[in-house]
Amino acid sequence: MGTSTNGRRRILHLLAAGGLLLGLTATLTGGLASCSADKPAAEASRPLNKAELERLAGMRARNFADGRVGLRGTIGPGSRQTKVDGWVDWKRQLVYLSVSGTGAGASTVLIQATPGVVAMRPGALPAPAASGPAPESARESASPAAASPAAPAAVPAGKPPLTAPEDGWRVRPLQLGGDEERPIDNLVAFLFLLAKQEADPTGPLGELRNEWVRRDTFEGAPVDVLLGPALLPQAAPSAAPSASAVPSPSAAASAGVSASAATAPRTEATTAPSPGDASPAPSPGSGASAGTDQAAKASGSPSPAPDPKSLEANGGAVGYWLDAKGALVRLETVLGDGLPSVLDLQRGQQQEFVRTMALGGRDHKPTEITKAEAKVLSQLRQRNLKARGGAVTVTMPVLPGALRTGKGWLDWQKRLAYLAVRDVDDESYDVLLHADRTGISIRKPGKRVPEQPPLPAPTGKWERAEWVVLGSSGEITDMDYLIYEALSLAANVPDDADHIREHGRRLRVDVLNKVPVGVFELPSAVETNVPAGQARMRYWVDNAGVLKRLELRTATGGFAQLDLDLNEKSPNLPMKVK
Repeated sequence: MGTSTNGRRRILHLLAAGGLLLGLTATLTGGLASCSADKPAAEASRPLNKAELERLAGMRARNFADGRVGLRGTIGPGSRQTKVDGWVDWKRQLVYLSVSGTGAGASTVLIQATPGVVAMRPGALPAPAASGPAPESARESASPAAASPAAPAAVPAGKPPLTAPEDGWRVRPLQLGGDEERPIDNLVAFLFLLAKQEADPTGPLGELRNEWVRRDTFEGAPVDVLLGPALLPQAAPSAAPSASAVPSPSAAASAGVSASAATAPRTEATTAPSPGDASPAPSPGSGASAGTDQAAKASGSPSPAPDPKSLEANGGAVGYWLDAKGALVRLETVLGDGLPSVLDLQRGQQQEFVRTMALGGRDHKPTEITKAEAKVLSQLRQRNLKARGGAVTVTMPVLPGALRTGKGWLDWQKRLAYLAVRDVDDESYDVLLHADRTGISIRKPGKRVPEQPPLPAPTGKWERAEWVVLGSSGEITDMDYLIYEALSLAANVPDDADHIREHGRRLRVDVLNKVPVGVFELPSAVETNVPAGQARMRYWVDNAGVLKRLELRTATGGFAQLDLDLNEKSPNLPMKVK
């Protein structure tokens, strides 16, 4: 588990290039000593003995075995301090934090992160959600009892709600930086390096200039404070692997219900990250992440390379507070220039929390699609056509960290969609969107659009693009992709059930608006080798075999959702706009 080899090398390179944990030995040792300034030093710092080295070598494996721990601490100096409180789940590779203080702005911000991707939710929290995890029995039974919410769990004071709010999340690629600009990104990247399945080999670790700093206490229990590397010595990078296959917007699906044609209203082009890539592409116009920029500067620096056995050459020095069993209970480090950090790991805080929908939602339990499920899915388009359509709500994260929402209608029988799309932060990006079987049109009023698209549709200023042109150009957007796929999911003939069973997979059972649903992946022709959970589209289907939600992996690394309310029938939508 943990980050991939290439991901770890990338993080190490950015850490070193950005100076995140460099030159730390003297600074950190002084800082550690100052924590016990009122205590006489029992002995001077020294190299680790065999037992201490073995405890340090087993620290990451112990973290992985424990899986999930509470996390609480501070980043930055006292005058500009950011406070964090939450959890890190190393087995799921997921961090969930409540962040407050000057580094987070005036209000509390919720943070969830996976390797390479950060989701942020500013503002007040909504009322606690009533729904709990979907029971596995929901797939076999459509009874109301199957969708009963779980009893709410207690949330420790100061921590974020165990069930993440569904709205308001902005998503962007993680960007490392060597200053105070991205303290949370630096923290998240470092946390993912603190766990691995196997113990570190004592040979390479023992060759580094680790130190025993002092004996101390943590919450009344004795601990040893050790100075060690952020990373083990890394092998030379191997040749870069070929990019994972991603669905090309111009590729037609060979079978199943996936018929993706294209990829936040079309105000900027987007590029989908490769499934499984730990570092999605930087935002358009940025050129590269802050870490990459600094890496370029570092490559031209005349400064000599650090000694390979120094802590500086291995990600930098970290103060690890280890108890008698080798459990990490505190760490002290510098996450960037001017960002001294102290983080306490609360080993007893193992509450299970839910991943936000912006990062993919509840955990997957991938299984092969059964013969009965394949038959239902093969008739999905037919059932959708019979259902006619209804009201549509879209939530779309876009680069470089914006959020757009859309409301309107979809008519499957006429193959029409008509939405008003709002940028939550900047109304100049608001558009009206009209799509039919041959193309998509947008209208940019330059001001806030109404919550629902006006009827009749306004005339003039519409910009039209044909699907076939979008499929072969670089001007496609995630919103285009999502709308095209939604329109394609209605037909009067069934799909190939055998193909669906062979290539599709059920990711999990969930509950949407108190209705049990199955969440399925039906990979396109170019996604046949993509691991479960990494395809671009996900289909939420109820027990009646009708689509309830369409989900898209966006260029941000997060997910967009298009929700359908078939109880609210669409009005008479305009066939054309001009």
